[in-house]
Amino acid sequence: MASVRADALHKAAAGLAARYETVVAEDLNVTGMLANRSLARAVADQGFGALRRMLCYKTAWNGGQFIVADRWYPSSRTFSACGWRMPSLTLAERTFTCQTCGLVADLHINAARNLLKLAASGAERLNACGGTVRPGTAGHVPLNQEPGTAYAAKTGTVPRQHGTAT
Repeated sequence: MASVRADALHKAAAGLAARYETVVAEDLNVTGMLANRSLARAVADQGFGALRRMLCYKTAWNGGQFIVADRWYPSSRTFSACGWRMPSLTLAERTFTCQTCGLVADLHINAARNLLKLAASGAERLNACGGTVRPGTAGHVPLNQEPGTAYAAKTGTVPRQHGTAT
């Protein structure tokens, strides 16, 4: 069963990465969802973490970008047309009625429009995938490219000098 799930996740991630230049995902509170006994098994079977990892490197392979919307980004509660934010939202609500402009939209379509705006704005870029995705020549380990990351045997905030070996 695990190999079937892994194969399905690989195919889904490869299809998304090949079809779209930019892929946006929301950072979900999976731990909180697992606390709900009625959802725990279904959520655990999905492999959200594995899919996110696969999307990260497969979009990089295809020259695209992978954007992760912060867990607290109000994609579902903000109306995409005028920006009005609903104070609270239950899981049972499936449509979004704006109290400012009166328009009605499907909850998920509205959230997708907000995530599209987020991707177009350039905010929330995930640029922490590390060094090169594919292995280089033997013996050469790719450098982690995260800003502020301490290199081996070095700590602090002194920037690395170009052209010097460490």
